[in-house]
Amino acid sequence: MNRRICFVAPFGLSQKTTIWARTLPLAQTLVAHGWRPTILIPPWDTPADAGRRWEEAGVDVFQVELDGGLVFQVFRLLHEIKRLQPDIVHVVKPRAHAGLVQWLLWQRRRVGGINARLLLDADDWEQAWAPVNRYSWPVARFLAWQEEWGIRHLDGVTAASRWLVDHIHQANPTSPILYLPNGVEPLAPTAPRWTPNGGGDILFFSRFVEISPFWLVRFLLSLHENHPTSRLLVAGAPVRPGLDADFRAALQAASPQAAAQIEWHGYVDAAQLAVIYARIGCAIFPAEPTILQQAKCSVRLVNTLLAGAPVVASAVGEQAAYGADGAAQLVPAEATPEAFAAIVSQVLSTPARQRTLSEHARQRLLARYDWRLLGADLHTFYQHILETVEQV
Repeated sequence: MNRRICFVAPFGLSQKTTIWARTLPLAQTLVAHGWRPTILIPPWDTPADAGRRWEEAGVDVFQVELDGGLVFQVFRLLHEIKRLQPDIVHVVKPRAHAGLVQWLLWQRRRVGGINARLLLDADDWEQAWAPVNRYSWPVARFLAWQEEWGIRHLDGVTAASRWLVDHIHQANPTSPILYLPNGVEPLAPTAPRWTPNGGGDILFFSRFVEISPFWLVRFLLSLHENHPTSRLLVAGAPVRPGLDADFRAALQAASPQAAAQIEWHGYVDAAQLAVIYARIGCAIFPAEPTILQQAKCSVRLVNTLLAGAPVVASAVGEQAAYGADGAAQLVPAEATPEAFAAIVSQVLSTPARQRTLSEHARQRLLARYDWRLLGADLHTFYQHILETVEQV
């Protein structure tokens, strides 16, 4: 008989990437190892999805109804867990609905009301987002408490970055931890991909939290000296509406001429991305060495490398891991914007270097970060958790 696992999500599928880009592909790989995965979702951020239930590549996905507010939504999640009787409940992020489910399941365990092993998946340090999202003090404090409590009350942790592994181990040194970065699968034939094209433009995927406006001004002014015709194509929506306004204002104030060389694309779909790839000589992923950047594991960086785009990236957090062994042109974390611009200039001026980066990126990602490999690691980790418990 297959063993059951329930992933409990904190939000829906549309606006944030964690569930469709991490949880779902991981769950799908577990099917081949004999698991019966279910993903339970409170779609408070995508209310039109409430009540939907379907199967995707062997994974049951259920988005609970929203009627009655938070309390009833959490109750419905708990009801589904009770109905399914899983061997493992894997909470996705120790916050909001998922964090409340973790807390309630832990309390039930104390009175003998649950036999499932309780795991947590951490793919970010949530407290680092509080200033960015401008949470009120009570909300920020509650979410911080959920995160701190959550990493101390569980049977095991999966963590998407080395920073998270180290930090969680310090807070909970007895809990088993699996380093589980975000993975990839081979590109579909129709997926956008970069090919050598002699393009002189630069792609910058941003949510406007990786660097400061001042950093971008210094970078662009320095780059503009050597590549005055290159355009910086900024793609991505700000984490918080209006967050990009400071960047636009700072660039315009520093140099209207340099600011005119920027194209602000916002969110780009696959068709737009294919057009952008045909224009660029490289993509850049600058990051300042903050906790926010060290803790996260960028899906966008992974996808850009897999598409073969030559990447210049700050060696901060998981960017250093993904870009290792020549998969990206890594720039020291402490490098100035001018130094970063000098390296970008070298890549733009060297088509052979672009081709080498492109080839190494595809090869290394599929060899090291294939979801099937990562899923096998997770399966082994689950077995260890269950066997350890059964021996006690």
